[in-house]
Amino acid sequence: MHILYLVNALDSPPGVLLDEAARLGAGATQIDTVNGRDMGSGEARGVPEAADGFDALVVLGGVMGVYEADRYPFIEESKRLVRRFHGEGKPVMGVCLGSQIVASAFGAPVYKMSEKLEAHEEWGFVPQTWEAAAASDKLLHDAAPGLRTMHWHGDTFDLPDGVTRLATRDTCPNQAFRLGERTYAFQFHLEVTRKILDGWTTMRAKALDLPRTEIEKLIEPQIEASLAAQEEFARRVMRRWMELAER
Repeated sequence: MHILYLVNALDSPPGVLLDEAARLGAGATQIDTVNGRDMGSGEARGVPEAADGFDALVVLGGVMGVYEADRYPFIEESKRLVRRFHGEGKPVMGVCLGSQIVASAFGAPVYKMSEKLEAHEEWGFVPQTWEAAAASDKLLHDAAPGLRTMHWHGDTFDLPDGVTRLATRDTCPNQAFRLGERTYAFQFHLEVTRKILDGWTTMRAKALDLPRTEIEKLIEPQIEASLAAQEEFARRVMRRWMELAER
């Protein structure tokens, strides 16, 4: 099995999603979409036009918005590729920005949370409310009630027609959905590791112009309480998602 990862920010690598796939023997191609290069060989390479040569697609997070396609050509290219994988019955997983790209690829608007919701952003480990449909979902059927998953986003999306919503929150209703049997979108960051979160702590401190210790006071207790359970969940989801390619 060979998985294509679209990496839309170098500080948001595939993390657990790559590690678990590699542990199971899957090959991987990672493309740095912003700089247009293959992260393995270093050679110039953009978003592929076709799904040929790949069995599944993961679209990761980034600081840009789907509505900034004029600045970031990879966004429209990624949307086209998502539709190709979906049309060929190959598994797709969108994470954070990736979930918004999947939603937009199938006609749903993406916008800043503050435009339609009271919340400005979601940040930190926050609990999920699994919809009834999750109980029979191939990936999520045994997800723990109230599982805390990592968020860092200020954008959200409406649901495309014909999807099944799998998770929700009062402050940001569309947390996860499935289209068909093999295309999934997760607003939360399934991929995070301790190393990724350490980098994000520094980034958030700079973004808010605060000492890093102030952010550590907020996030460290959350990491200690929630990261291990989320990582176990993410590895299980990744294994099951990979199995979809074999069906």
